[in-house]
Amino acid sequence: MKITPNLKWLYLDFNSYFATIEQQVNPSLRNKAIAIVPSITDYTCAIAASYEAKKLGIKTGTMIYKAKKIFPQLICVQADHKKYIYYHHKLIREINKYIPIEQVCSIDEVACKLLGKECDPRTVVYKAMAIKKGIKRNVGDYISCSIGISSNKFLAKTASNLKKPNGLKIISKKK
Repeated sequence: MKITPNLKWLYLDFNSYFATIEQQVNPSLRNKAIAIVPSITDYTCAIAASYEAKKLGIKTGTMIYKAKKIFPQLICVQADHKKYIYYHHKLIREINKYIPIEQVCSIDEVACKLLGKECDPRTVVYKAMAIKKGIKRNVGDYISCSIGISSNKFLAKTASNLKKPNGLKIISKKK
């Protein structure tokens, strides 16, 4: 009996998107705990957090005065939505070089339907790695994404959440 994965979707998730874009644009913020905030005050909450901040327990929704109790050196950066939209469009153009995007799910998530040879595990993994390399080369060396591949969009999204950051995971149903 031949075992064949039923792969139909590739899902890309740009984790910690706002924080990562700020770290891309301003290299002095790289490898530091940063929180993206709507305004520079301790009486707001983080709308995004870098991976370094997340490791400390600071995440989306954390009040800044509480976050600074956890880590007083936290760097707060005021959100710049025009910048995030600009990078979103660059990322969309880059991904479309490798595979057509079926659905833009949010500013930092897209779903791509797999067709023909793209459904082959080796082919789709090669394509996923090419997307990751293309993003690093043509959009930003600090920007990474987690990619999930599966038989439906929900499972592909779930797979993208299983290996963060910068992961690649396949959830396959065997026939």
